[in-house]
Amino acid sequence: MSQNLLELVQNYFGGDTVRQTSTALGENEGGIGTALRSIVPLVLGGLFARSQQPGGTTELFGLAQQAHSNGILGNLSSLLGGMGVNSTAPASDGGLLNKGAELLRSVLGSNYTSAVEGVSQQAGVRTSTTSSLMAMAVPVVLGLLGKHSAENNLDSNGFGSYLNDQKSSIMGALGSLPSGLGSILSGLGLGAAASSVGNTASAAATGFGNAVSATADRTGDAVRNTAREVEATASSPSRWPWILLLLLGLAALFYFMRGCNKEPEATVPAATEPMADTTAITPAAPAAPTGRYDEASGNYIYETGANTDINLSDGTVLNVGSSSIEARLFNFLNDANQTVSDDKTQGWMSLDRVYFNTAKSTLTAESQAQLKNIASILKAFPNAAIKFGGYTDNVGKADMNLTLSADRANVARKAVMDAGIDAGRVAAEGYGQEHPIATNDTPEGRAQNRRVDVRVTKK
Repeated sequence: MSQNLLELVQNYFGGDTVRQTSTALGENEGGIGTALRSIVPLVLGGLFARSQQPGGTTELFGLAQQAHSNGILGNLSSLLGGMGVNSTAPASDGGLLNKGAELLRSVLGSNYTSAVEGVSQQAGVRTSTTSSLMAMAVPVVLGLLGKHSAENNLDSNGFGSYLNDQKSSIMGALGSLPSGLGSILSGLGLGAAASSVGNTASAAATGFGNAVSATADRTGDAVRNTAREVEATASSPSRWPWILLLLLGLAALFYFMRGCNKEPEATVPAATEPMADTTAITPAAPAAPTGRYDEASGNYIYETGANTDINLSDGTVLNVGSSSIEARLFNFLNDANQTVSDDKTQGWMSLDRVYFNTAKSTLTAESQAQLKNIASILKAFPNAAIKFGGYTDNVGKADMNLTLSADRANVARKAVMDAGIDAGRVAAEGYGQEHPIATNDTPEGRAQNRRVDVRVTKK
């Protein structure tokens, strides 16, 4: 029996690897471990999908040989060396890291960003961390494949056969991904294999449904035809086990297709559960803030009004500007007459004292105070939930800006979570350079567009 690739990869990403990676990326071990549990199946699914494309097996075989010959598996630091948050030196195997990232992007296509954001939100880590983990996982998997090929003297054809042998376990792992990540399957190019894991009954399952039966009536016809086949071949005992298995399979398909054709029943969410704001609707621009551009820092300095005290129910007193985000958030939550709009493009407010280092997702020191204040307000309103939205100016490539904006929104989310707020109450999403609130033709306008907004999603 051939070695199970999924188990090999999961074993490699054990305790020591998680610890090293969390240190290199500046994340907690729990978040790294959670992210890897989703990333490993996605990476395996991506590589398997590539192997099914023209020239894919040959390409992967060559990369696997290269990864094995470079000794990646015994020298993880060579991959982590260029990934650390404080490191400026490139990793010695940065070429494989880049190839890993490029390979996943090409296979996942437009689903790459949603995969990164989905894993990041589920694990509570930065999107840049998830991107790095995905890029690192590819060379590791290739190294394990190269090692197996060398030990078993496999050529390209034998390598392809081994990958095909892994399909069942890979599909099973993909099928157990957390809710929300299953939709990524449609971007893996796995066709009927993806549909068989049961994560979707939509476009990915169309070919499967057409091949067997699109309706219960046609499935019934198949069962009746099989019954005639049983009668015609009853004198051949050796065929009975196969016929019985086929009958059971068709019966299961009949039940499955009937379930797929039913209209879903309406469900009412429990009153105590926070409402997740995950609808893919882009927010409208909030009202233009007032303030001034600071040329020295490159930031837009907001005017937050005269200082005032906010007295929270737990005895905490916040001394903040009367028009600051803290005051506006508190007033909204504390006023029973103000409700959360069903229009998810409304209600966004810009954080007025949260800034990031240029082209990075690292917060400046003075930014932590406002995020801690937001956490304090949320503690006083335990039923409330919020969503952060990240934005950039239009300098640089749009896809990089999208990733940067998502990283910044998730950093704000993580700071609030670190201050004691449950992950289910805080969501985050990046919108890149879309939806500017000022012109991008001036330094002042670009500074205003580089922002993180917040919206109350539940009171």
